[in-house]
Amino acid sequence: MCSIMGYYNTKQSLEEIEQLNRTLSHRGVDNSQVKEYIFAGNRLSLGHNRLAIQDLDARANQPMESERFSIVFNGEIYNHMELREECNNSWLTHSDTETLLALFNRFGIEQTISKLIGMFAIALFDKFEQRLYLIRDRVGIKPLYWTYQNGEFAFASELKGFAPHLKTKESNKALIQFMSFGYAPSHNSYYEDIYKLEAGHLLIFDGETIKKKRYWSLPNSKIDIGYEEALEETERLIRSSIKYRLLSDVEVGSFLSGGIDSSLVSSIMQQSTNQQIKTFTIGFEDKNYNEAGFAKEVAEHIGSDHYEYIFGVDDVIALMADMDRYYDEPFGDASALPTMLLSKFTKEKVTVALSGDGGDELFLGYDRYFFTDKYYKIFNKMPQFSRNILSSLARLSKQDRLEKIAYPLKYPTKENLYSVIASYLKPWQMESMFDREFLYQNFDRLDYLSVQEIKSLNQEDSFDNFSKIDFYRYLPDDILTKVDRASMKYSLEARVPLLDHRIVEFAYSLPTEIKLKHGAKSILKDILYKQVPKRLIDRPKMGFRVPLQEWFRGEMRDMLQDKIESLDERFNKPYLRKLFNEHQKGKNYENIFWNIMRLP
Repeated sequence: MCSIMGYYNTKQSLEEIEQLNRTLSHRGVDNSQVKEYIFAGNRLSLGHNRLAIQDLDARANQPMESERFSIVFNGEIYNHMELREECNNSWLTHSDTETLLALFNRFGIEQTISKLIGMFAIALFDKFEQRLYLIRDRVGIKPLYWTYQNGEFAFASELKGFAPHLKTKESNKALIQFMSFGYAPSHNSYYEDIYKLEAGHLLIFDGETIKKKRYWSLPNSKIDIGYEEALEETERLIRSSIKYRLLSDVEVGSFLSGGIDSSLVSSIMQQSTNQQIKTFTIGFEDKNYNEAGFAKEVAEHIGSDHYEYIFGVDDVIALMADMDRYYDEPFGDASALPTMLLSKFTKEKVTVALSGDGGDELFLGYDRYFFTDKYYKIFNKMPQFSRNILSSLARLSKQDRLEKIAYPLKYPTKENLYSVIASYLKPWQMESMFDREFLYQNFDRLDYLSVQEIKSLNQEDSFDNFSKIDFYRYLPDDILTKVDRASMKYSLEARVPLLDHRIVEFAYSLPTEIKLKHGAKSILKDILYKQVPKRLIDRPKMGFRVPLQEWFRGEMRDMLQDKIESLDERFNKPYLRKLFNEHQKGKNYENIFWNIMRLP
């Protein structure tokens, strides 16, 4: 695991670029290097910070070159030793970076990508054809930002890799998106003219023009399959994925919350090795939010060497400044804080950890899917003019009138409820309420989904639709961003076996009735119950929550009040003061307040 960065046609000196590269050194503490090339008559600088996981030898450092290509690469290619058999090469290392160079040379760009099992953000410079390629993995596990301003092209794993002159203006649109969703979705970042390369895309730069191409998509059709066959194939793929992700020259552990996904990953991981694995969990001093005891019971059953850390509000306050620094732009998922603590705690014992992320999206585990399905079917049967009327009424309704009857509708975008309901009535038109109530400025509708993503939705299957929306946005822009920044802050590599693209493709090819044969996540549950007794797992889903509601009435009350008063003229502070007072009396606006606390 590493960081990558690059600059083309910049006025900055090599020393200045090397300094920018070092700002990303937390992602790779074992080597830092910048090399320069001639590209379209100008300088191209490629930078890399290495966290040595495969092949600890210095010859595996980057940038790495062949006669034709130069590469900087962040990620892991788990099947690269198998792919070497397709190349007639004399190998200098057993690193996946050298394998990539050989594959690109023999098969070209897209054919090589189609062969890869792994997570990756790649910058590849073709010295012969004078082109620079940026490539992001299919799911968006590894981050990659880019910009093209005044003839200067730059890219980096994190926003801190961009020089100040490229980050001169915050994006008003991104601010609205952040206040609505808790993150900047799609290709947007918090800064004007700096973008995320979308998952499953490649970018081609020839020194003047930029072309982007989607090289991978979710399957649109469903297969004809029985439940037992689906169960067997899913288990086979998960076992294969976990076995691949044990590839490492350093010790690999596992995050274990005691829930379905992490318990499944940890139990199969323990079965896949002759050594006792290390598992890690984190718990809260507040027992209403603490699942550490469940994780300990699972660990005892599978026989792992288990570690736990219990934290409280003081730990959170101490980490808040670090969170803002390492996430670079406002990020509203409060579970980033315990994830950072978990990563710090885990890195004391191992350098790689497996995570159970992805199971809820792929196998329909969120409660909201079931609640909204009933209403979605009713709304879709209505004539469009009726939906338009109800949509307008929903937007005119006050939050407190809808709170009691519609709270389970709340989508993880953290929009207010009437906006969410209106979005269901007019599917896929995600609009923000904050331009009217929290901010004095007005903005255009938010581009939450791309045209191609909207076309992939099936108006007859709300389960499939909402899981796809989560896969396209909530998963890469929230969940995977959270885990990447939290783990890489401590130079810990987090691997997500349930998001192996083979599992993703198979899961989205399954009919909804197969996925829900015995209820939510029935396939994953039935696989898990063969490894772990049902009594250890079968309980209401808690999630990785933080007791913000209580903290904003107690230890963090004054901090919140000071933050509200410090906001600039774009914000409707009288309205926010009103919400603050209502929160103290028992109402809950924790998501709104947490987003506000994350603003620079």
